[in-house]
Amino acid sequence: MDFSVLGPVRASVDGRPVDVGVRKQRFVLAVLLLEVNKHVPADRLIELAWPEGEAPDTARTVIHTQISRLRATFAGSEDVALVREGSGYQLRVDPMRVDVFRFHALCAQARAATDECRIKLLEEALALWAGPALSSVASEEIRLRMAAPLEEARLGALEDRFEAYLRRGEEAGILPELAEAAAEHPLRQQLVAKLMLALHRLDRTPEALAAYQRLYRRLDEELGIEPAPAVRQLQVRILRDDPSLLPFTGPRQLPPEVDHYTGRHDHLDTLAGLFGLGDRVPAVVAITGKPGLGKTALAIRAAHGLASRFPDGQLFVDLHGAGPRPRDPAEVLARFLRDLGVAGADLPASLEERMGLFRDRTATRGILVVLDNAADEEQVRSLIPGNPECGVLITSRRRLTGLDLRGLIDLDGLADTDAFALLSGLAPRVRAEDEAAGEVVRLCGGLPLALRIVGAKLRSHPHQTVADLAARMTDERDRLDELVGGDREVRASFLLSYDGLTLAQQRAFRLLAAMPDTGFAAWAAAAALGEDLRTTQRVLDSLVDVNLLECGRGEFTATRYHFHDLIRLYAKEKLSPPEGAAVWSRLTDAYLYLGKRADAQLEFGGLHQFTPPPLAVDAPRLAEDVDRNAAAWLADEHTSIVQAVELSAAAGDDATTCRLSATVAAFLELRAQWRDLQRVAELSHIAATRMDSPYWTAYALFALGLAARETRDFATSARSFRAGLEILPRADDPLLEVVVLLSVGVSHRLQGRWDEAAAHFAGCLSRLDSLAAPRWRAYTLREYGVLHRYRGEWAKAKECLTEAIAAYHTLGDVRWEAASGRELGIVHQDEGDHAAAVEQLTASREALRNAGDDRREGAALRCLGWVALEAGNLAEALAYARQAREILDQARDPHGLACAEVLLGDVHLALGDSATGRAHLDRGVAYLDTSGDPRWRGKSVLSLGRHLAAAGDLPGARAAWEKAWADLSRIGAHEAATVRALLDG
Repeated sequence: MDFSVLGPVRASVDGRPVDVGVRKQRFVLAVLLLEVNKHVPADRLIELAWPEGEAPDTARTVIHTQISRLRATFAGSEDVALVREGSGYQLRVDPMRVDVFRFHALCAQARAATDECRIKLLEEALALWAGPALSSVASEEIRLRMAAPLEEARLGALEDRFEAYLRRGEEAGILPELAEAAAEHPLRQQLVAKLMLALHRLDRTPEALAAYQRLYRRLDEELGIEPAPAVRQLQVRILRDDPSLLPFTGPRQLPPEVDHYTGRHDHLDTLAGLFGLGDRVPAVVAITGKPGLGKTALAIRAAHGLASRFPDGQLFVDLHGAGPRPRDPAEVLARFLRDLGVAGADLPASLEERMGLFRDRTATRGILVVLDNAADEEQVRSLIPGNPECGVLITSRRRLTGLDLRGLIDLDGLADTDAFALLSGLAPRVRAEDEAAGEVVRLCGGLPLALRIVGAKLRSHPHQTVADLAARMTDERDRLDELVGGDREVRASFLLSYDGLTLAQQRAFRLLAAMPDTGFAAWAAAAALGEDLRTTQRVLDSLVDVNLLECGRGEFTATRYHFHDLIRLYAKEKLSPPEGAAVWSRLTDAYLYLGKRADAQLEFGGLHQFTPPPLAVDAPRLAEDVDRNAAAWLADEHTSIVQAVELSAAAGDDATTCRLSATVAAFLELRAQWRDLQRVAELSHIAATRMDSPYWTAYALFALGLAARETRDFATSARSFRAGLEILPRADDPLLEVVVLLSVGVSHRLQGRWDEAAAHFAGCLSRLDSLAAPRWRAYTLREYGVLHRYRGEWAKAKECLTEAIAAYHTLGDVRWEAASGRELGIVHQDEGDHAAAVEQLTASREALRNAGDDRREGAALRCLGWVALEAGNLAEALAYARQAREILDQARDPHGLACAEVLLGDVHLALGDSATGRAHLDRGVAYLDTSGDPRWRGKSVLSLGRHLAAAGDLPGARAAWEKAWADLSRIGAHEAATVRALLDG
């Protein structure tokens, strides 16, 4: 059902009129339509119907009667509902079914449209009017009061339509209608002013002045006021025959958009929103970013989309800001003024006068100014109009932080999907699933300029395959040579930025390219440059400001810096070999000194023996800060140190390779980064072998064995440990020998070789009696206690674990005190002391969470879940098990995750949800079956047997328990007794 209030109040269905009753009923309907989908109190209806307080006692009854009749009218309609709501009523209908809401929507669309579209939209809106609004619903007095806002909106739309015609210079076509409207509303000054302008443009100036005089007299006689200042000023300009009153055909200088434009949809939406905000100042928005990102292409595309909002024209200029000779603002203003109709002879001489005239010429016009490739704030400041109807869009390689910007878009590389789309659009034979195409996209680093060059090459050279191009680009030495096409070259784009740097900035740009490409902190840059920290920070910030460096976040330092890959390659081209060697020497010295200090603060660090070079970095309190927060420093720097190990190994610097590897090994073990540990250990082993160093060879073999053991590669672990033990007597490091023996013992325990593990632990404790190494003694006691727990030797387990906890408490090591406490909590539960187990495990879990040890917190949660399951608290058990699974998954601990899956299987079985439980269990069993850990393999198969038994598969259950018995009884695990009972039951 459709409704009309812009004229007689009417309703219709598919164009057929619907009877909406008598006058009073139509009045009630009109009020509800104007407040559609809103609560309208009955008192409001009464007040409007009887405005002078003349409502009869029966008024409420009258209103209710009209409502009832309207309900009956709408009863058969699916899209209209009239409902009682509290003390009033609500008419529920799609607002676009009511002509007044369609009118307002069209007017809103018109305000954001070009003049041509605006005229069409406003004419469509005004065509909705079929006479005076709300006619035939009440007395004229009531109608006029209710319809006044609607009439004002109609006149506003009419004036906007006349204004659009006048901007287009089409006054002749609207003059009769405009004169009629002005005569109908003789006190409406905007209509009269538009009539004056139209008459003047049509060489009927005397009539324009006569219209002004009529307005003046009527305002004076009827209201005792003068015309508004703008209207009086218009009369003066007409008398002077001001040429600016003639239709303005503004400049349209936007360059064409680039072909195959891809992506940046969010940025385009952001730009549209920034220029759509009403304000008392012109919108000034900047797009910044490194060379080759497509800043100009984005600005031009956005400007074309914004052109309709600036009907008086668009100015565009390339300011050459990245080149050696940026354009003079005075020269640019001279061009702008000529484009705006100022004769050359009338151009002022000074910058200040030109700026004033430019702002005068744009004071009444909505113009978009696009300033491409700006050098700095000073260059663009004088090119910004003062009129809030204008807008300024700037692109620059600098961040322009000195400007008062409404918005700043810091452009980054294209996302992979957009990069593929751009490349395949330029070269249709490229397919996203092609591995070589993916490599090309990656090597272009998201730079549209690089992708366009590559796409054009592939399109114009059909004989060249994508794989060939990818292979050539893979070599860093040739990559920039491949990114050349015609007059477009990535290297040339970077050169413009480089040439614009000061000598100090150019030196820093070159030298920083010698650093590992994993990012660097300001202190590391200071080491590389051989400068103090304050000077270094200033030059780093200046390179960020011109988008030759990028910023990220770190744990130890708030800001870390890095190059875009292609910019780094360009910087390396500028770097001389002597400069690179000097940087590398200064940087590795700093890494060795600080790395050794940081490693010494870690729980199991400080093993290696070497004297580092002194710290030559002028960075106050750096060493002390590293001591206080060593783990955070290593979290920031370990990837750089790993790459430094690789670069040292490639350069044949064997001593540095071994020493750098040692500084990061304990941290990699702490964070369970086994692949990196294996990598640096392999390189260190090669270097140590070349040096014929027993000490560094033994240390590297220990690290290799540790990495292999933790990834459950027990064969490799055994070979590495065995080789290390053979050479250790010549390494002359008793503590390292103990640590290797201890690691071998843990490896034996994980593989179920518990007698051998016990012998190693006992031997370590004996050796530690003569060494001042309390932390390693505590760790050995913990591992020995775990072994006793596995065997069901509760008293011995409690003795070892209690001593370990006390030692860690004395050392102030919260993490390992809590980790040992978790083991003691399991012992309490196995002994049947549920309360003590819950208390101990809860405390351990809290301490591990506070210490940030996700992996061991997940293990503690899993143990709490097991304890709750044992006690029959199934809801609690499920919650703990789910938390454990989530944390262990995020911590990337596959073994711990598999154990959590087994627990979830047991909990769901106890809850009666065997299907869900079996799915969890199967995932755990699949991993543990190949893990090489017979104890957990046996425990998981024990749970599998329970599931099979619950499902009625008794033969399958017995087979599973026999497999569990074989594993658990062979190694002497206390869980074997449970399996035996099941088999014998």
